[in-house]
Amino acid sequence: MDPREKLALVAILKLAILLVLLVIGFFMLRKGIGFYEESIWMEHATAPSTSPVLEEIVPLEKFDLQDQNVRDQFGARIERWKEADRLVRSADVLLQRKIYDQAIEQCQDALRKNASHRGALERLGTLYYAKTDYIEAVNVYIRLLSIDPSSAKTQKLLIQSLAALDDDRAVKYMAEWYLDENINDVDVQRYLANALYAQEEFEAAVEAYASVLRGAPKDLKTLESQADAYMQLHRYEKALVGLEKLRQKDRENPAHYKKIVMCNAQLQQGRETAQALGRAAHLFGEKIVMGWLQSPQLDPVREDRNFKAFTDRVGGEEYRQWIEKMATSMEVGGKEPDFGPQLKMPAHELQNEELLKSRNR
Repeated sequence: MDPREKLALVAILKLAILLVLLVIGFFMLRKGIGFYEESIWMEHATAPSTSPVLEEIVPLEKFDLQDQNVRDQFGARIERWKEADRLVRSADVLLQRKIYDQAIEQCQDALRKNASHRGALERLGTLYYAKTDYIEAVNVYIRLLSIDPSSAKTQKLLIQSLAALDDDRAVKYMAEWYLDENINDVDVQRYLANALYAQEEFEAAVEAYASVLRGAPKDLKTLESQADAYMQLHRYEKALVGLEKLRQKDRENPAHYKKIVMCNAQLQQGRETAQALGRAAHLFGEKIVMGWLQSPQLDPVREDRNFKAFTDRVGGEEYRQWIEKMATSMEVGGKEPDFGPQLKMPAHELQNEELLKSRNR
């Protein structure tokens, strides 16, 4: 090889090595700068601020008014209490104007001045619940109970917020605690009954719904929920008692008729099943009822002559035979339909609108 070619090749190799070293050095420099910036950020970063609702209440360890420093501290604390009252009054004005986010900020500022200000906490609970921020509402009511555990009103508001969160286990514990002292409270008994149903404690739910109905015998939703619990327990005779009352008081609801049909079928009462189907077809139309006929819950009466006669009348013999064929092809004892109650309860006077009125605490 020509010496000049060797020199050129060596020069190219040196240049390539130099470029590689420069690239490596560049990336190492960037990595070092990144580590340095991260260490500076960690050194100066501040922890996220804690919600004033969750801040610890610091007691005054020494209270001797003969000590000038204590008098000064106590005077400063009084000024903070006064400022908290002013902030709550300001929040009331914002509440009346429906400026809820700013009202929340004012109440939070009031709690930073006085962590146990009940007026600020009560307003915050109402605001958070109205904004469907149920977790924050629960935190507020827990703080209020830490100030006054015996407050039945606060206990009830906490139960309502827990129910909105679908925390059925917590609702059960809180409701049982509350009912130890307020046994005749229908609203909380209803919350307890719904929580028991949601946890599939159907026997206990039946008894809890019975307690509700003793205090509110015209409560149709509770009557329906109790019938649903009886159906889950396969106690169809008991379910029918409530469902017949529902049918008489609310004749425009096809769901009641459908459940009556299913209960009669499970009791192998073909004649009563056909009669219930006939009433439903007359009120709601044969098309709706024909949709029910495919349910496996009707299998116990498919061979009953009354049931066959009804099926032939509404759909014809071919339709009835097709239904029977479909029923036999389905797995016997398949998944039962969900007759669960409406466990959600509407917001009502528990979230007292009087909290939105201006008042001092």
